[in-house]
Amino acid sequence: MSENVLELFKAAESVPPQSEPDAPRVQVVPDVPVPVPGTSGGWVRVVLHHARRWRYGWTAIRAGYLIVSTPIAGTARMLKAGWVWMRADDYRTAISESPEFVEKVRTRRRHTLWWSTGLSLVTFGMSWWLIDPNTPLYSATAILGTGAAVDVRRRLRDRKTPLVFPGLSRKNPGENAVTRAAVVSKLGTGRDVEEMRLASPIMNEGQGWSTKLKMPPGQRARKALGKEADFASALGVGETQVFFDLVPSHAGLLDIYVAKDDPFLRVYPSPLIGRTEPLDFWAGIPVGVNGRGGREFLRLVDASLLVAGEPRAGKTVATNTIVGAAALAVTPRIHLFDGKGAGDHRPWRKVAHTAVKRNPARLLRHLRKMQQQMEAVFDMLDEAGAGSKLTPDLCRSLQVDIELTVVDETRYYVTSPLGEEIVDVMVDIASRGPAAGVILVLATQRMTSDAIPGSLKGVCSLRWAMRCPDTIASNAVLGAGAVGRGFNASEISRAHRGLGILDADGNEPTMMRSFLLDDFDLFGVAETAYQLREAAGTLPEWVVEEEESTLPAVLAAFKDDDALLFAELADRLDWSVEQLKKELHGVTVRQITREGKNVGRGYKRTDISAAAGE
Repeated sequence: MSENVLELFKAAESVPPQSEPDAPRVQVVPDVPVPVPGTSGGWVRVVLHHARRWRYGWTAIRAGYLIVSTPIAGTARMLKAGWVWMRADDYRTAISESPEFVEKVRTRRRHTLWWSTGLSLVTFGMSWWLIDPNTPLYSATAILGTGAAVDVRRRLRDRKTPLVFPGLSRKNPGENAVTRAAVVSKLGTGRDVEEMRLASPIMNEGQGWSTKLKMPPGQRARKALGKEADFASALGVGETQVFFDLVPSHAGLLDIYVAKDDPFLRVYPSPLIGRTEPLDFWAGIPVGVNGRGGREFLRLVDASLLVAGEPRAGKTVATNTIVGAAALAVTPRIHLFDGKGAGDHRPWRKVAHTAVKRNPARLLRHLRKMQQQMEAVFDMLDEAGAGSKLTPDLCRSLQVDIELTVVDETRYYVTSPLGEEIVDVMVDIASRGPAAGVILVLATQRMTSDAIPGSLKGVCSLRWAMRCPDTIASNAVLGAGAVGRGFNASEISRAHRGLGILDADGNEPTMMRSFLLDDFDLFGVAETAYQLREAAGTLPEWVVEEEESTLPAVLAAFKDDDALLFAELADRLDWSVEQLKKELHGVTVRQITREGKNVGRGYKRTDISAAAGE
């Protein structure tokens, strides 16, 4: 009967599979039980047959074998090593030269083994007799556990590929690996490229390692800037894990830092959160963290700042960090002009001296006041015989302080009918204002010349570029030739929100991730700033001022036309029709005719001039 069953199995295995591509793969289970073979060989074949069909069968059998064999194999290796040690086989090469010496070693080791074995047996017997009868079981478990550890260590050492556990740091690369990566990535050029060597050992630094690379003779380390991605590829790490810096004391040394993981994927909460003491605005604003994990500070008292980048790249968070630091500094006067109109600066309105949305005329009026403030401070500095720049001591003695003007979405203002006048005043303030404590922070999502004219961009010594759409836009923010020098904001990944390149006056541009300030934290910092300013008596005095008439801006929008429709005039002013009607409330509305045809309702220049008193 068993032979018939085996023939049935062979016949079932030899049946060819269905050749039709659309045939369903259905396993047919017979209704009758499988016959049991009557011989031991038949039993083995049936077991193996079903084990092959079981997906995890061999894995389970192998795991069980390893669990049982590992302690036994390790204990056997320990006994073998002890036997080799007792026989003094490590001195086998000295047998032919001095057999007496080897015999003395063996005798000493036998005596040591006898004494240690005797003491162990005495300790074991006393423990079994006086403490716990299960002592033999504990001892056997300890010996087998040690043997298992020995065998596991041997298996890990003999692996073809090293075992790396997640979360554990890997060893630093060797000197040859680093220099080879430098050669392959072409950090140096010419026939002397093989002469590149490390000028310092590879040392652990923060969350990575660092070293200094000596370039070939006559080559500058500055030429290697911008090749971080090539070096990262040759070294086998991520692009944002490699950072190059220049060594001021040696033009041929390149400071290399490699992080063990991507430092810009971590979120860094702003140090402004939870702060309860005033901040020193003159010492610098903590704005972000660089690749080495160090904080980056921005001194706004030295120059005006341009912040630019694509939407959702982190520009708003960067400007909020600056406004929050100024608010916590208690004394600076904050003026906010929002060209977007989305209320991004809403938390700061109760501590700001000015908060206006989408009003070019108000911005122009404010900038002219800042010009007057600037000239007044220069006159006071001249009369006091002090230096040419404002300092904290001079601020206290002259009773003046920082006037910080933040213009969000600058394009809206510079492309308005008052744009030319706004740009002219901004250029004057950005070039001379920081010395008198009058500072501009300009933020924009557009990097074209119409958004930030070249004359205005040229006087903003501080540049902060978030992710840009292309190299042209990156150069538009950081300056012509920045991409060629290795500073390209268009290569910033969209996964790195808040990552940007800060070009501070006097320092090399630095890639960093700005501190995070979410909406909840913004209101918390604003509330703390309000309490600090209330205690210091520096809260803004909300005086109702006589609004400057917008009629001159409306007249300028007419240009050479005598009459314009509602939509035409609103489009030139970049206003809505509702806002236009509100601003021109009381001005006579006329029917506009062109070429003898009635084209709609609007305003005439003569009516606007009469309302303006011209």
